[in-house]
Amino acid sequence: MDTKINEKVRVVCLFENGRIKPFVFSWRNRNYKILQTVFIYSKNIGSDKITYFSVDTGNAVFELAFNQQKFSWEITKIF
Repeated sequence: MDTKINEKVRVVCLFENGRIKPFVFSWRNRNYKILQTVFIYSKNIGSDKITYFSVDTGNAVFELAFNQQKFSWEITKIF
């Protein structure tokens, strides 16, 4: 079961060799360390390209979305 969220988050990540690797995100005044990225996929929504990251924090798996045109992050789901 998953819960849809769709809230802005702050993410610390590394951009290297054309790839994005998120390390930590801040949501609702709490920091979550990302232990591993489980799955990555991208899709176009209108003129925006969104890259989705399913990330494991040890307590839960979250889906983060990075909008490449707006350079912004959202948490979209908790699994």
